[in-house]
Amino acid sequence: MKEIILNYTQYNVWANKQIVDLIQQLTEEQSQQELGGSFPSIRKTIAHIWFAEAIWLQRLLMAEKVIAPEEDETMSLKDMCKKWIASSEGLVQFTEKIHDDRGLIHEFHYNNIKGEHFKSQVWECLHHVCNHSTFHRGQVINFLRMLGLGKIPSTDFITYCRGKKG
Repeated sequence: MKEIILNYTQYNVWANKQIVDLIQQLTEEQSQQELGGSFPSIRKTIAHIWFAEAIWLQRLLMAEKVIAPEEDETMSLKDMCKKWIASSEGLVQFTEKIHDDRGLIHEFHYNNIKGEHFKSQVWECLHHVCNHSTFHRGQVINFLRMLGLGKIPSTDFITYCRGKKG
């Protein structure tokens, strides 16, 4: 199981970097243009993915108090993307340190943003956060198409796996 979850967190970093490379082509105005979706702009969608990854990483690291990342209107999209990728890489580093499957099935306690108490297995949370990022990356890709960007590479998991073998 560890190999599968580690591969998935590594895929998440790879796919996020594919998106970061694309959005570097945008102006700040384009990144903030409201286009619909769960979060109305590319910038707000990227911020949401970053926040979720950073919060889940803190929970997995058993942080006493989870602190939402600080994002303000003056932060450049480039800086936000660097912090997002750092959170994604943190998930890989966390997974790499798990010795065996017992660490993945370990149940831990945490509170959600509303303060509700839950317990989940480590692998469930890692899988969830990567799946959550995949969903919102799809929205970003749709926004990029709406803005007229061409040549959008595949961020499919199988594309990542094929690239590892080639």
